[in-house]
Amino acid sequence: MITASTGELLEYLAHVIVEMERYGATILPPDGGDEVDWLRHGDHLIMDVAARLPTVRRSRPTDLVLRERWQSHGLDEWQMVEYGHELRDHELDYRRALHRHDDEYFVRSHGVATHEHCESTMGYETCGHYLGEPASGALDGFLRLYAIWLTGQKPDCSTLRCLG
Repeated sequence: MITASTGELLEYLAHVIVEMERYGATILPPDGGDEVDWLRHGDHLIMDVAARLPTVRRSRPTDLVLRERWQSHGLDEWQMVEYGHELRDHELDYRRALHRHDDEYFVRSHGVATHEHCESTMGYETCGHYLGEPASGALDGFLRLYAIWLTGQKPDCSTLRCLG
């Protein structure tokens, strides 16, 4: 499990945003606000960073969202318990996602906690969940999805192992 202090999480979020902007992404503050910050929900901290990737003029947007949920795990210690990093390329009409949530269900049903989604045509799943390599954090998720987007092609979902 990945753990961090409150100060480390503040630095982590700032680092993720700086790196995304370095790659040309435009950060979109949630709910029309001015800044992105950690959202507190009970004993959880939630990261929800939305970005628009650079595209040519008049093309449909490419959106990338990085979400993480961290749970309090002692005095000033947080543990990452869920993530959902998603890429939606509206121009090429596909979706790729890296997920970890509902651990008990996924371990019981599929023997893994992490999974991926791949829709060569957005909204049309040929498999509900694919085997996925765990993302080590938001920056790893961003870089993996950005690399898929940089190919300029729809992903070939048939190369992934379907979990069902």
